[in-house]
Amino acid sequence: MRFGTAALLPDDDVSEGWLLEVDGIPQSYVRVGDPEYLEFEYVQLIADVIDLTAEPGEPLTVLHLGGGGCTLPRYVAAKRPGSTQLVIEADEPLAELVRTQFGTEGFRLRVGDARDALAGLRRGESDVIVSDVFAGAHLPVSCTTAEFVDQVKASLRPGGVYVANLADGPPFGFARGQVATVRSRFSHVVLQAEPAVLRGRRFGNLVLAGSDEPFDVPALSRLAARAAGRARVLSGDDVRTFAGQAKPVTDASAAAAPIPPAGVFQRRAQSPP
Repeated sequence: MRFGTAALLPDDDVSEGWLLEVDGIPQSYVRVGDPEYLEFEYVQLIADVIDLTAEPGEPLTVLHLGGGGCTLPRYVAAKRPGSTQLVIEADEPLAELVRTQFGTEGFRLRVGDARDALAGLRRGESDVIVSDVFAGAHLPVSCTTAEFVDQVKASLRPGGVYVANLADGPPFGFARGQVATVRSRFSHVVLQAEPAVLRGRRFGNLVLAGSDEPFDVPALSRLAARAAGRARVLSGDDVRTFAGQAKPVTDASAAAAPIPPAGVFQRRAQSPP
Protein backbone atom coordinates (compact mmCIF):
# COMPACT_ATOMS: atom_id res chain seq x y z
CA MET A 1 0.00 0.00 0.00
CA ARG A 2 1.08 3.58 -0.63
CA PHE A 3 0.73 4.60 3.03
CA GLY A 4 1.64 1.35 4.76
CA THR A 5 0.79 -2.31 4.90
CA ALA A 6 -2.93 -3.06 4.87
CA ALA A 7 -4.56 -6.18 6.26
CA LEU A 8 -8.17 -7.32 6.16
CA LEU A 9 -8.88 -9.37 9.27
CA PRO A 10 -12.04 -11.45 9.72
CA ASP A 11 -14.06 -10.87 12.87
CA ASP A 12 -13.97 -14.12 14.86
CA ASP A 13 -17.34 -13.28 16.42
CA VAL A 14 -19.24 -12.15 13.31
CA SER A 15 -19.02 -14.19 10.11
CA GLU A 16 -19.48 -11.15 7.84
CA GLY A 17 -17.36 -8.69 9.84
CA TRP A 18 -14.03 -7.42 8.57
CA LEU A 19 -11.49 -5.12 10.18
CA LEU A 20 -9.16 -3.10 7.96
CA GLU A 21 -5.80 -2.31 9.54
CA VAL A 22 -2.95 -0.24 8.11
CA ASP A 23 0.40 -0.81 9.78
CA GLY A 24 -1.41 -2.45 12.67
CA ILE A 25 -3.72 0.52 13.29
CA PRO A 26 -7.48 -0.13 12.88
CA GLN A 27 -8.85 2.03 10.07
CA SER A 28 -12.28 0.66 9.17
CA TYR A 29 -14.77 -2.01 10.13
CA VAL A 30 -17.20 -3.40 7.54
CA ARG A 31 -20.04 -5.79 8.28
CA VAL A 32 -21.08 -7.25 4.93
CA GLY A 33 -24.85 -7.45 4.66
CA ASP A 34 -25.39 -4.94 7.48
CA PRO A 35 -24.11 -1.56 6.23
CA GLU A 36 -25.94 0.34 8.96
CA TYR A 37 -23.75 -1.27 11.62
CA LEU A 38 -20.98 1.09 12.75
CA GLU A 39 -18.30 -0.40 14.99
CA PHE A 40 -16.18 2.63 15.78
CA GLU A 41 -17.45 5.43 17.97
CA TYR A 42 -16.07 8.28 15.88
CA VAL A 43 -17.72 6.87 12.74
CA GLN A 44 -21.05 6.83 14.58
CA LEU A 45 -20.54 10.46 15.60
CA ILE A 46 -19.94 11.46 11.99
CA ALA A 47 -23.00 9.46 10.95
CA ASP A 48 -25.06 11.32 13.57
CA VAL A 49 -24.15 14.63 11.94
CA ILE A 50 -25.12 13.26 8.53
CA ASP A 51 -28.38 11.82 9.87
CA LEU A 52 -29.46 15.25 11.13
CA THR A 53 -28.55 17.07 7.92
CA ALA A 54 -31.86 16.23 6.23
CA GLU A 55 -35.11 14.38 6.87
CA PRO A 56 -34.76 10.60 7.33
CA GLY A 57 -34.45 8.79 4.02
CA GLU A 58 -33.93 11.95 1.98
CA PRO A 59 -31.13 11.46 -0.57
CA LEU A 60 -27.99 13.52 -0.10
CA THR A 61 -25.01 14.44 -2.21
CA VAL A 62 -21.99 13.45 -0.13
CA LEU A 63 -18.27 13.79 -0.84
CA HIS A 64 -16.00 11.57 1.24
CA LEU A 65 -12.35 12.63 1.40
CA GLY A 66 -10.57 9.48 2.51
CA GLY A 67 -12.15 6.11 1.95
CA GLY A 68 -10.58 3.32 3.98
CA GLY A 69 -13.09 0.48 3.88
CA CYS A 70 -15.85 2.92 2.78
CA THR A 71 -17.98 2.19 5.85
CA LEU A 72 -19.74 5.57 5.86
CA PRO A 73 -20.60 5.58 2.13
CA ARG A 74 -22.25 2.17 2.60
CA TYR A 75 -24.13 3.49 5.63
CA VAL A 76 -25.44 6.53 3.74
CA ALA A 77 -26.42 4.38 0.74
CA ALA A 78 -28.44 2.09 3.02
CA LYS A 79 -30.09 4.85 5.06
CA ARG A 80 -30.67 7.24 2.16
CA PRO A 81 -31.24 5.30 -1.08
CA GLY A 82 -30.65 7.37 -4.19
CA SER A 83 -27.90 9.47 -2.62
CA THR A 84 -25.08 10.63 -4.87
CA GLN A 85 -21.72 9.82 -3.29
CA LEU A 86 -18.12 10.18 -4.36
CA VAL A 87 -15.22 8.77 -2.36
CA ILE A 88 -11.67 10.07 -2.91
CA GLU A 89 -9.00 7.64 -1.72
CA ALA A 90 -5.30 8.44 -2.20
CA ASP A 91 -4.05 4.87 -1.85
CA GLU A 92 -4.71 3.06 -5.14
CA PRO A 93 -3.87 -0.48 -3.90
CA LEU A 94 -6.17 0.04 -0.92
CA ALA A 95 -8.97 1.29 -3.17
CA GLU A 96 -8.56 -1.79 -5.38
CA LEU A 97 -8.64 -4.06 -2.34
CA VAL A 98 -11.89 -2.47 -1.18
CA ARG A 99 -13.44 -2.73 -4.64
CA THR A 100 -12.52 -6.40 -4.91
CA GLN A 101 -13.51 -7.41 -1.39
CA PHE A 102 -16.66 -5.35 -0.79
CA GLY A 103 -17.74 -3.69 -4.05
CA THR A 104 -18.86 -0.08 -4.44
CA GLU A 105 -22.64 -0.25 -4.66
CA GLY A 106 -24.16 3.11 -3.78
CA PHE A 107 -21.08 5.24 -4.38
CA ARG A 108 -18.23 5.96 -6.77
CA LEU A 109 -14.66 5.35 -5.62
CA ARG A 110 -11.96 7.45 -7.24
CA VAL A 111 -8.21 7.41 -6.60
CA GLY A 112 -6.67 10.83 -6.01
CA ASP A 113 -5.37 13.43 -3.59
CA ALA A 114 -8.14 14.98 -1.47
CA ARG A 115 -7.15 18.59 -2.02
CA ASP A 116 -6.43 18.16 -5.71
CA ALA A 117 -9.79 16.45 -6.14
CA LEU A 118 -11.59 19.34 -4.44
CA ALA A 119 -10.04 21.80 -6.85
CA GLY A 120 -11.46 19.86 -9.79
CA LEU A 121 -15.04 19.51 -8.53
CA ARG A 122 -17.97 21.70 -9.48
CA ARG A 123 -18.85 24.30 -6.88
CA GLY A 124 -21.87 24.29 -4.61
CA GLU A 125 -23.06 20.71 -5.22
CA SER A 126 -22.40 18.74 -2.01
CA ASP A 127 -24.80 18.59 0.92
CA VAL A 128 -22.10 17.06 3.12
CA ILE A 129 -18.32 16.76 2.85
CA VAL A 130 -16.63 14.28 5.17
CA SER A 131 -12.88 14.56 5.75
CA ASP A 132 -11.36 11.36 7.15
CA VAL A 133 -8.02 11.69 5.43
CA PHE A 134 -5.17 9.83 7.08
CA ALA A 135 -1.79 8.87 5.62
CA GLY A 136 -1.08 5.94 7.87
CA ALA A 137 -1.59 7.31 11.40
CA HIS A 138 -1.61 11.05 10.77
CA LEU A 139 -3.65 13.68 8.97
CA PRO A 140 -1.89 15.21 5.92
CA VAL A 141 -0.89 18.83 6.48
CA SER A 142 -2.54 19.90 3.23
CA CYS A 143 -5.95 18.96 4.67
CA THR A 144 -5.60 20.98 7.87
CA THR A 145 -5.53 24.58 6.64
CA ALA A 146 -7.91 27.46 6.08
CA GLU A 147 -7.20 27.29 2.36
CA PHE A 148 -8.34 23.66 2.36
CA VAL A 149 -11.51 24.56 4.26
CA ASP A 150 -12.14 27.34 1.74
CA GLN A 151 -12.07 24.70 -1.00
CA VAL A 152 -14.43 22.52 1.01
CA LYS A 153 -16.86 25.38 1.53
CA ALA A 154 -16.81 26.26 -2.16
CA SER A 155 -17.87 22.68 -2.95
CA LEU A 156 -20.76 22.75 -0.48
CA ARG A 157 -24.23 23.98 -1.31
CA PRO A 158 -25.38 26.97 0.81
CA GLY A 159 -25.98 25.65 4.31
CA GLY A 160 -24.07 22.44 3.62
CA VAL A 161 -22.13 20.62 6.32
CA TYR A 162 -18.42 19.91 6.65
CA VAL A 163 -17.44 17.20 9.14
CA ALA A 164 -13.90 16.05 9.90
CA ASN A 165 -12.28 13.34 11.96
CA LEU A 166 -9.31 14.55 14.03
CA ALA A 167 -6.97 12.74 16.37
CA ASP A 168 -5.17 14.56 19.18
CA GLY A 169 -4.39 14.55 22.88
CA PRO A 170 -3.44 16.99 25.62
CA PRO A 171 -2.68 19.87 25.35
CA PHE A 172 -4.70 19.73 22.10
CA GLY A 173 -2.59 22.23 20.20
CA PHE A 174 -3.53 20.62 16.89
CA ALA A 175 -7.25 20.22 17.64
CA ARG A 176 -7.56 23.77 18.96
CA GLY A 177 -6.02 25.08 15.75
CA GLN A 178 -8.43 23.02 13.67
CA VAL A 179 -11.40 24.34 15.65
CA ALA A 180 -10.17 27.91 15.20
CA THR A 181 -9.76 27.29 11.46
CA VAL A 182 -13.27 25.92 10.95
CA ARG A 183 -14.77 28.65 13.17
CA SER A 184 -13.13 31.25 10.92
CA ARG A 185 -14.97 29.85 7.89
CA PHE A 186 -18.36 28.69 9.21
CA SER A 187 -20.99 30.44 11.33
CA HIS A 188 -21.81 27.36 13.40
CA VAL A 189 -19.37 24.76 14.73
CA VAL A 190 -19.76 21.69 16.94
CA LEU A 191 -17.11 19.41 18.42
CA GLN A 192 -17.78 15.86 19.61
CA ALA A 193 -15.58 13.46 21.58
CA GLU A 194 -15.64 11.09 24.51
CA PRO A 195 -15.47 12.92 27.87
CA ALA A 196 -12.08 11.39 28.73
CA VAL A 197 -10.63 12.84 25.52
CA LEU A 198 -12.16 16.30 26.03
CA ARG A 199 -10.88 16.38 29.61
CA GLY A 200 -7.36 15.75 28.36
CA ARG A 201 -6.99 12.34 29.97
CA ARG A 202 -5.97 10.55 26.78
CA PHE A 203 -5.29 10.79 23.06
CA GLY A 204 -8.33 10.08 20.91
CA ASN A 205 -10.70 11.03 18.13
CA LEU A 206 -12.56 14.34 17.93
CA VAL A 207 -15.28 14.96 15.36
CA LEU A 208 -15.45 18.58 14.19
CA ALA A 209 -18.31 19.93 12.08
CA GLY A 210 -19.07 23.32 10.55
CA SER A 211 -22.00 24.85 8.69
CA ASP A 212 -23.56 28.23 8.03
CA GLU A 213 -26.88 26.79 9.24
CA PRO A 214 -27.40 25.97 12.94
CA PHE A 215 -26.92 22.40 14.10
CA ASP A 216 -29.67 20.67 16.06
CA VAL A 217 -27.45 20.48 19.14
CA PRO A 218 -30.07 18.94 21.48
CA ALA A 219 -30.74 16.12 19.01
CA LEU A 220 -27.03 15.63 18.38
CA SER A 221 -26.41 15.47 22.13
CA ARG A 222 -29.13 12.86 22.58
CA LEU A 223 -27.59 10.70 19.88
CA ALA A 224 -24.10 11.09 21.32
CA ALA A 225 -25.28 10.17 24.83
CA ARG A 226 -26.72 6.85 23.74
CA ALA A 227 -23.39 5.61 22.41
CA ALA A 228 -21.11 3.29 24.37
CA GLY A 229 -18.66 6.11 25.05
CA ARG A 230 -21.41 8.65 25.84
CA ALA A 231 -19.69 11.36 23.82
CA ARG A 232 -20.12 15.05 24.62
CA VAL A 233 -21.13 17.72 22.13
CA LEU A 234 -19.60 21.18 22.43
CA SER A 235 -21.19 24.16 20.68
CA GLY A 236 -21.30 27.95 20.89
CA ASP A 237 -19.28 29.36 23.76
CA ASP A 238 -17.96 25.92 24.70
CA VAL A 239 -16.37 25.53 21.29
CA ARG A 240 -14.92 29.03 21.55
CA THR A 241 -13.49 28.17 24.97
CA PHE A 242 -11.97 24.96 23.64
CA ALA A 243 -10.22 26.86 20.82
CA GLY A 244 -8.81 29.32 23.35
CA GLN A 245 -6.20 31.60 21.83
CA ALA A 246 -5.51 29.33 18.85
CA LYS A 247 -5.33 31.01 15.47
CA PRO A 248 -6.62 29.65 12.16
CA VAL A 249 -4.05 27.41 10.48
CA THR A 250 -2.87 28.46 7.01
CA ASP A 251 -0.77 26.85 4.31
CA ALA A 252 2.11 29.04 5.51
CA SER A 253 1.75 28.22 9.22
CA ALA A 254 0.59 24.58 9.23
CA ALA A 255 2.61 22.07 11.24
CA ALA A 256 2.49 18.29 11.10
CA ALA A 257 -0.48 16.66 12.77
CA PRO A 258 0.26 14.60 15.89
CA ILE A 259 1.01 10.91 15.59
CA PRO A 260 -0.80 8.68 18.11
CA PRO A 261 1.35 7.37 20.96
CA ALA A 262 2.42 3.76 20.51
CA GLY A 263 -0.37 1.35 21.35
CA VAL A 264 -3.04 3.98 21.93
CA PHE A 265 -5.38 2.50 19.31
CA GLN A 266 -5.48 -1.17 20.19
CA ARG A 267 -7.49 -3.43 17.95
CA ARG A 268 -11.21 -3.17 18.66
CA ALA A 269 -10.57 -1.50 22.00
CA GLN A 270 -10.89 2.14 20.95
CA SER A 271 -11.87 4.21 17.96
CA PRO A 272 -9.03 4.47 15.42
CA PRO A 273 -7.90 7.54 13.53
